[in-house]
Amino acid sequence: MASENKAVDKSITINQDIGLLGSDSRFEGTIRFEGTLRIDGTVVGNIESSLDGNSMLVINKDAVILGDVTADSILISGKVEGVVHAPERVELYKAGLLKGDIYTGDLMVEAGASFEGYCHMNESPPSAVKKPATQNVRTTEAEVKVKKAEAR
Repeated sequence: MASENKAVDKSITINQDIGLLGSDSRFEGTIRFEGTLRIDGTVVGNIESSLDGNSMLVINKDAVILGDVTADSILISGKVEGVVHAPERVELYKAGLLKGDIYTGDLMVEAGASFEGYCHMNESPPSAVKKPATQNVRTTEAEVKVKKAEAR
């Protein structure tokens, strides 16, 4: 009996005031939330809120995010590789590592934090930033293959 490949919805929506992705958890896809979301585990994909003035994303010290993140306020103590969009505030703490651009109204960087990218104050990110991280990776891999073929 042949097994069928079934499409799986790789997004979740969290509607409670506080959500948690635990330290031994790994999620691939897009997370959409309202209120406060705390990440202790790994997310490969984007994390988005509705930007209603009440959303907060807390990325704890052992968390790893490989994708773009959007919330009114974002507190980073873990590792983020992607674009950070927080119209109200971004806080990057001592244990934090951010590789990517920041779009925010207010930025706090604690001594010892690591930041590689550009900071855009009071600007909105370009719409191209809103692509899921997996699409960005595939595009990059395709571009590398094309460049290798052209070099031959």
